[in-house]
Amino acid sequence: MTTQIMGTTNRELIEKWMTQQFLQGKRHEEMAGTLFVYGNEAHRLHHHPTGELEIVPEEISEVVVFRQPAETIPYNSCRACGMEHESFKAAIECCADVD
Repeated sequence: MTTQIMGTTNRELIEKWMTQQFLQGKRHEEMAGTLFVYGNEAHRLHHHPTGELEIVPEEISEVVVFRQPAETIPYNSCRACGMEHESFKAAIECCADVD
């Protein structure tokens, strides 16, 4: 089952996040093990022996997230994928299906 966010699949959101991290200079080894959760679906990045990152779904039945009051999402971050942008407009258009 693939979750849809405004026409964007989990895999597309993860790949978009990975691209942003690459552009910021992160290496595959640093991103390996990252867990992505949307609803009750989870995917983890595994560092493949070939050197590539593989997006692997994880079996979970229920997800509960507790946040501390001090943990706020930056104003100019996309609420779907968490990527930071220069403006609020860019953040809300990030994962929206905009023409």
